[in-house]
Amino acid sequence: MEIREQIKLVNAVLSGTLDLYRVWAKKHDLNYNALVILYTLDEYKVCTQKQICEWWALPKQTVHGILMEFEKKGYINISSNSENKRERLVSFTKSGKQFTDSILEPLHSMEEKAIEKLGDEKWNQLIACNTAYYELLKEEIKNG
Repeated sequence: MEIREQIKLVNAVLSGTLDLYRVWAKKHDLNYNALVILYTLDEYKVCTQKQICEWWALPKQTVHGILMEFEKKGYINISSNSENKRERLVSFTKSGKQFTDSILEPLHSMEEKAIEKLGDEKWNQLIACNTAYYELLKEEIKNG
């Protein structure tokens, strides 16, 4: 297989994997961006809007709009960061955590089942190869 075909295949698989999260979000009346924001808050417990934007390469306006909607629904608290007054910290409310758990616990279970079926060796290879490819491509783009 030619290298361009291999790259096309890798990108299709990566895109398809992300699309599965879009499908899951839609099943729960969310869009993909809202799901990844909930996913991030669930993982990190407290973070800033800027961190969410950087982690997921989302526009600031998109993240801000979703956070405002979540705040209006009572799912999150937005508070000042005592260390940096310009930053605001985002965290779940009790109802927000319950809402998120109802969406993410089944998703996490499915992720874990897929990883178990893949097996430790292939899973570790996947992590190592994806990480290496990311770092090498980042370096190429930085220098390109």
